[in-house]
Amino acid sequence: MLFESAPIQKTPALTRDMGFHDVAAFFRQYPDATLCPVVDTHAVPIGYVSSMSFQTMLASPFGHALHEKKKIHSLMKCGADFPSIRDRIADVIGRYISDDRTIRDGLVLVGPDGRYHGIMSGLHVFEAMNTIHTSMLAKLTLEIAERKVAEQKIKSLADEDPLTGILNRRAFVREVDAHIARGIPFACAFVDLDRFKHLNDRYGHAVGDEVLKTISNRLSNNAALAHAARLGGDEFAFVVRASGGSAAIQQILEDTQAELIRGIDSAVGQVFVGASIGYAIHLMDTFEQAAMLHAADKSMLRIKAQGGGVARFNRALDIGSQEADMVDLALVSAVANKRFEPAFQPILDVRTGRIVGHEMLARWPQSGLQTDPMPTQFIQAAERLGLIDPLFWSLADKAVASMDDSDTFLALNISPSQLCSDHFLDKLDSLVTRHRVDPARLELEVTEHIYFSNLDLSTEILSKVRAMGVSVALDDFGTGYSSLKLIDQLPIDKIKIDRSFVAQEGGKTVRGTILKATIALCKELGIKSCTEGIETRENLHLIAQLGCDLAQGYLIGRPEIRGKAPPQENRLSA
Repeated sequence: MLFESAPIQKTPALTRDMGFHDVAAFFRQYPDATLCPVVDTHAVPIGYVSSMSFQTMLASPFGHALHEKKKIHSLMKCGADFPSIRDRIADVIGRYISDDRTIRDGLVLVGPDGRYHGIMSGLHVFEAMNTIHTSMLAKLTLEIAERKVAEQKIKSLADEDPLTGILNRRAFVREVDAHIARGIPFACAFVDLDRFKHLNDRYGHAVGDEVLKTISNRLSNNAALAHAARLGGDEFAFVVRASGGSAAIQQILEDTQAELIRGIDSAVGQVFVGASIGYAIHLMDTFEQAAMLHAADKSMLRIKAQGGGVARFNRALDIGSQEADMVDLALVSAVANKRFEPAFQPILDVRTGRIVGHEMLARWPQSGLQTDPMPTQFIQAAERLGLIDPLFWSLADKAVASMDDSDTFLALNISPSQLCSDHFLDKLDSLVTRHRVDPARLELEVTEHIYFSNLDLSTEILSKVRAMGVSVALDDFGTGYSSLKLIDQLPIDKIKIDRSFVAQEGGKTVRGTILKATIALCKELGIKSCTEGIETRENLHLIAQLGCDLAQGYLIGRPEIRGKAPPQENRLSA
């Protein structure tokens, strides 16, 4: 709001050769004026006489007699600001506030030519500021409302499968966690469509998409089911409440399977797909989220191999109880005797072509079993058995102990449950002190799963981690809704961009555009960027062109146990 759009009194101005009686006459003629402007011979303001000060002068004993012969220059206030009518009111008032001054008497205004234009009383200045505040408050209220709508839309899009509109995998896992937290039985079911690939190849993706949408509608419109989700491809999942017991769940799922295999109308006529449903019941078959999802998937694969239908998880049939027990026993012994070994995957500085760091990964090279378990298998088992924390610190101890005197850093993956566990900071400090390693050479990697844990506590702990000198990286960035909020809330030094964004080479794809925008965002925020999954020189050249700081992937080097790795090139050019 400009002064020219506010109420201005167009009173005449007095000159410096005038005196007391002229001022008195001015205030008699303009009783609402809070000040009397004074100008020079060119009509440029040089000061003003305050109405309040003048009235106080007259009210004093013998005031009239003492001051009646004075000239204006001895009555007026000099050195005041004379804003232009083209100035913004908020800017002028802001200057007064910053200088700890008041506008009690009002303001003398000048026109664009610098000559006297009029006056504005203190009351009118206050009213104008109040109008500005009201307008700003209205705009702020509208902006907050629009932002909430936008955030809700973003959250909705992040939770939804873009093709079918039902939940995606991330949202479904969150709902399963919520059901587990309630502590009541329920069934988690996985669905795989049989003959879908044949249908898709024969009639094209348009018909395949119609089939997926129809299946989604049938699942989401089924009142007996909850949280229908598309996990990816032709795989779906949902929850069934166990209020009627295991027999009732089996009947609901058999009815659901019959509904899914009904004919589907499409552009090429009626088409048919089969459906294999596997499920597990919480508190009966499994107790934890990861185990439950795994059990539902295993039972689904078993019934699919048998030609389709419905199957409940059976440990002996789906995993093999003897084999699972052997893995568990070997794992407990291996953790107690520290038989796990850290493997190191190199991280490249894209600009210099030098290896500047390594990520520590877990390996079990001599398990004593018939086949050494894969990392995903024994990590899940360690989490299920509550052994992930001792396993991690044993590996970290070996990894830090093997660090040489170079300036490379070591990245350690930490789970949200470990981060928020008792004495985490003490253990980290002990690790640093025991090996006399510079904390600046250590980095903690956290995934966006931290969003679904105690985010406030995680933020507090990570702030203390950084205060120790250890840096923090956000891993697998870009795979879910939480990432943007985490960038704003978490104290992070680096973003590791998920490998899926370079899986489709070329910057003109949607994923390529997101990759480019993410690297640009890192630069804007002063955060280092590291792209994972670099497997070809084309991948490396692409991220180099986009200005990415670091790269990791099989092109740079595979994870190797130290002492068993072949000689590693320490330079690689993009």
